Amino acid sequence: MYKKSVCTQSRTFSVHVFMLFAFLVANNSIAQQASLTGNVLTLPVVAIADQAFRVELSIIDGTDPLQLEVLSGEELTGADTSGASTFDGVTLSIPAIAVGETIFWANFSLLSDNPVTFVLVAGGPVAELASDPPEASCQRPDPDLSNGPDNPTIVDGFSIELGKIFDGGPGPDGIAPLETPVFTQNFNVFSVAPGELVVGIKIGDEVRAYPHLILDYHEIVNDQFVIDGQNQRVTLSYCPLTGSAMLWQAFMEPVQTFGTSGFLYQSNLILYDRDTLSLWSQMLEQAIFGPRLLDIPEKLQVVETTWATWLQMYPETLLMTDATGFANPYGLYPYGSYKTDSSLLFQVDNAFDLRLHRKTRVLGINVGTASKVYPLDTFSGGVEVVNEKVGSMDVIAVGSASQNFAVVFNRELEDCTTLDFTAVQNRLPVVMVDNEGTEWDVFGNAVSGPRSGDSLQKTNSYIAYWFAWTAFFSNVEIQP
Repeated sequence: MYKKSVCTQSRTFSVHVFMLFAFLVANNSIAQQASLTGNVLTLPVVAIADQAFRVELSIIDGTDPLQLEVLSGEELTGADTSGASTFDGVTLSIPAIAVGETIFWANFSLLSDNPVTFVLVAGGPVAELASDPPEASCQRPDPDLSNGPDNPTIVDGFSIELGKIFDGGPGPDGIAPLETPVFTQNFNVFSVAPGELVVGIKIGDEVRAYPHLILDYHEIVNDQFVIDGQNQRVTLSYCPLTGSAMLWQAFMEPVQTFGTSGFLYQSNLILYDRDTLSLWSQMLEQAIFGPRLLDIPEKLQVVETTWATWLQMYPETLLMTDATGFANPYGLYPYGSYKTDSSLLFQVDNAFDLRLHRKTRVLGINVGTASKVYPLDTFSGGVEVVNEKVGSMDVIAVGSASQNFAVVFNRELEDCTTLDFTAVQNRLPVVMVDNEGTEWDVFGNAVSGPRSGDSLQKTNSYIAYWFAWTAFFSNVEIQP
């Protein structure tokens, strides 16, 4: 599935929430004022879109901040909704709650829809309301959809400068993508040295590792995973010249696969899709030419690390083998000393930004106009976390120099709770625990604790060589 770079996103109400609110009761003259009796909060009128409901909620004992669970709801006919409580699918706003002789206002954010639970995010005596009322809902900064500009100038059908596209030599699919990768759990049949890098993918219960030593020769693997209960196509791309790996998702209809175009932009892989022959910049993560111009792929998380670390994280993993049907010398790196020296094979912008060695592997993130990199070798030997803000986004970067991995997620949740993390040592794939006591793995999934089953939001980030990151994003800041 693909999205346009400029799109309007809409929020649909949870079916569970709507069903619990959809019942009938009579209205009365003081309908707008909520009341608290014991631990039951009664909202005589709640306006939801063009409907009105009477709702009862129970205070959950021992919660801080305060949490409420819906007990019952009944639909109203002909209710006066002026000044009533409102629910927009995210925030329940209560303008007046009678508690003894004091009237309070409160905003609650939807925390769960099964059971329907809300958490207090703001409130106080009505007399203390500021001249500007509180916002009806929180606003969490979302990741950019792509790394490309929002409104690029289109010249000759291209969203990038045509003069900066280079012919890499082999031609379309001259570097042959893999269409039917073969995997094994018999690591004696196909062995990878412990220090060799792999691109690791975990989707549901499916765990796979794609060795660099094979990706160096093929750059693209068109594969399939079960996603949301459906068997769906994915494309893993790896550009050996920029050291960058991406995983893009496509639905089965139409079947979407990619090939290598043979062209490069900023020394980085340009893919083409076999449906429309549009060209796609890997590091911009956007179509740069053709019928899909400016379209953006659906992106999935990868973890790039050594085979030894990945195997420690996921001993049940499948490993992509060298049974590719091609007679490539997979144990021999095809670019000589390129990974470690300062040479470049193609011209790039900002090539003389030498704040880091050109081939330093960095985890980079873009948030709006802000760009930042975390050099992998500057993380501590054990697992280290960095709680900070990049642009408008609160992020958590977690990595290890000795175990050779780094990832970064949005640490602000959908309910606008911002978590603080500390590192967890020697328990891979668990890498951190938050201030609420939830433990999280390297893919940003909560594996135990109060938020078990939740996931941190993926950011617009990936690992690449330093020269490539600064070629694409010249205003980049380096994490000290």
